[in-house]
Amino acid sequence: MASASKAPPSDSKSPGSPCWESVCPSLPPELWIRILSHHTDLLHLWTTCRLVSPTFLAYVEQAFAETHLRTARIDFQLEKHNLGGRTRRPEIPCTFDRFGGSDGNQDGNGRDVVWFTDHRSREEEDVYDEVMERWADRVRTSKPETPHYIISLGSIVNDTALPGLKFDANGRGVSFRWREMLTLFFREQAWFLQLRKGWQAGIKKRVVEDRQRQLSGDMVKPGWMPSWETSKLELRKDIRRRRLREAYQENEEMQWAVGSLKYFERCSAYAQGSKAFNLVTNIRIPGASVGEKWFGSVNLLQGLYLDEWSCLHRIDVKEEHLGLQ
Repeated sequence: MASASKAPPSDSKSPGSPCWESVCPSLPPELWIRILSHHTDLLHLWTTCRLVSPTFLAYVEQAFAETHLRTARIDFQLEKHNLGGRTRRPEIPCTFDRFGGSDGNQDGNGRDVVWFTDHRSREEEDVYDEVMERWADRVRTSKPETPHYIISLGSIVNDTALPGLKFDANGRGVSFRWREMLTLFFREQAWFLQLRKGWQAGIKKRVVEDRQRQLSGDMVKPGWMPSWETSKLELRKDIRRRRLREAYQENEEMQWAVGSLKYFERCSAYAQGSKAFNLVTNIRIPGASVGEKWFGSVNLLQGLYLDEWSCLHRIDVKEEHLGLQ
């Protein structure tokens, strides 16, 4: 049988240590891309495999371009206000169409841009014009706190940014920079998993400490421990607020508003799962009292609170409709 390796030359960098040099040919790029295209953990693929080397970065991005990105879907909500509920609401589903600019160019920088279009049949002319006008408005008014769309890719649903988002009414589609979009999309999922791991470690530590105290004869009163569903919601809020702080780094008022949401929540009569809530009038927010700098900015804070609830609710409903809950 032929050997698959050979001894290193005498001028090896580590003489005296066993060192082997593979003589097996490396896999061609086509096979690596094919293998990576069958990877089911897209988060691991983009955040870990892609960072192995410049070569693997190219392989992974090609695998996404040829396979994974084409399974993504972006749903644009047409309603101006989210009134709650779990039923399906008017939206425009967009799926992969092509790479490149509006002229179909797929060379050079054109590969940095992807087009997602509505592939459904065209409605009646009067209805079509109204829908296009509403869709254009949803794209034009999209902001970090109110994206007006939901991205679904694999088992992950979120509304992270679509960098360079542009709308084309004639082509019934939108374009954006897909590499940046995927980086932001998977980054928040990685944050969530990291925070969940920390939460689990904290709960485990508390249980162990209580058990040790019981074994030593101390009286341990049963304490309240948050459920995972309650804690999960808080983790998602933390991530969303981190997104807003990053998006509005140069906006002092917005930085204050995002940081004050935690105080606003404590002062709000908000029933989780309810279709409506009433705000308490005696709100005490740092910096927002009479005569303080942000006294006139409480409305901004209230708006952010409503936007956060609306977006998280839409994501939950979309996961439910996709059978991911």
